[in-house]
Order: sequence, then C-alpha cells, then structure tokens
Amino acid sequence: MNPMENKLNGFRPTTLEALNGLKLMSRYDTKFTFHKSKLKNLLDYLSRDYQILEIGGRRLFSYETLYYDTDNFLFYHQHHNRKLGRYKVRCRRYVESGQCFFEVKYKNNKSKTTKNRILLKGNTISRDISESSKKFARSYIQMDDTDIIEKMRPKLEVNYHRMTFANMTSEERFTVDTSLTYFDGAPQRRRLDSLVIAEHKSERFSPHAPLFQYLKGLDIHPVSFSKYCMGVALTEENIKYNRFKKKILALRKMNEEI
Repeated sequence: MNPMENKLNGFRPTTLEALNGLKLMSRYDTKFTFHKSKLKNLLDYLSRDYQILEIGGRRLFSYETLYYDTDNFLFYHQHHNRKLGRYKVRCRRYVESGQCFFEVKYKNNKSKTTKNRILLKGNTISRDISESSKKFARSYIQMDDTDIIEKMRPKLEVNYHRMTFANMTSEERFTVDTSLTYFDGAPQRRRLDSLVIAEHKSERFSPHAPLFQYLKGLDIHPVSFSKYCMGVALTEENIKYNRFKKKILALRKMNEEI
C-alpha cells in the first residue's frame, strides 16, 4: 500500500447513492491550485469532518475527458476574455465504472455554474458528437450563432485522478485532482505531476467557511483555473493566452517537464 492509499484509508467512506443527494448541478465552484507537497496536510484536515467516496473498494478514480470547441476556439476565448454567460462542452468517462456522459456547462453572469448531462451508450468516448447529443446541446446552448453545435470539433483530451470528499452536515463537496495530463493529438502528452487542483462545490458561496480558512493558512487561495483553458494555452502554439501568462509561468516553475 502506497502512502496515498494509506492516507485515504483513514477516511470514513460514503457511497455514490449518498453523494447523489449532493449532486449540486447548480452551484458555486471555488478552485484552488497548489504544489503536491501540501496535499498531506490538507488530507489530514479533511479526515476530521469529511467522508470520502468509495466505490468497489476504490477511493481514487480515473477521469478521461474530451472537450469540444469550434475551429477558432470560441469557448476558450469566451473564458480568456472573462465573458460571463459562457459554455464548455465535453464528454467525460469515469474509467472504473465505464460510464460516459455528454455534458454542457454554463456559467451565468453571477458566476454560478449549471451542469447538464446525458448518459451515453457504451463505455468509450466518441470523437464524433452523435445526433442525440447535438439535440441535447441545442436545448441548453443559447447563442446568436444558431449553427454553433455543428461547428464543434474535438479539441483536447484531459485526464486525471480524482478524490471526492463530502461534508453532509454543511452540504458541500470537495474534489482533489492529481496527475493532470493533456493530449491534443501531438505525439507527446503534457503531464503536470506536481500540480494539485482542488474544487469546493456548494449551493452557497461561503468564503469564511472553516475549510477556506484552513486553506488560507496553508497559503492556498481561491483562483480562476480551467483545466481546458490551461490545456489549450499549453498545447496550441498560436493561441492568445496573455491573461493566463502568469499562471503558465507558475506551472512551468512547478513542473520542469513542461
């Protein structure tokens, strides 16, 4: 048993059925990024009040995600330009369960995120968007360009490992992602092994919550961070990325292999 597995085994488990009561499909997301050296202290803190999702004896899960965008990266530029009322479209596979979902995420002008998704047949991600998925997307994407669904193409694969924690008392979820890997079709994948991405999800934004205060004590502060946008900025040579330049420099300092 490696040190990470040993640490996770110290948590009280919760089930997927129990977690379904905390789906939080409409929620406030607060993200944090930090070096993996701080993860041990964070897990020690979480073990006091949080339970960990366990499925089939596993507590660390693999996620595979394919993001879709237009040829001119419309969704990426919406985020880069700080446009609220923006979308992300993706297909996500939960490796251990084999389930795949086609998802549309929308952040409104109050920074609240809504996620809608449908379960796909089969257990592999398709690079082609099916007609049923296109119909689903049309019901949630409201844009001036009514042909936007037909213009979407597969742009970036994003893979990582996730731990999911739940505090049933305060009705919040907290996810911790590691081993982030990007693949845009080039021969070499980009790995950010030293990076940890955590995300707090709740129906109400509570910056003074105990968890936020503990993270502040570790010098971990809320950030705006999109796995998709960072991946595009790192893999696309001719993309505009000036807003993300500071974050990219920090990632390169953290991960010498980039």
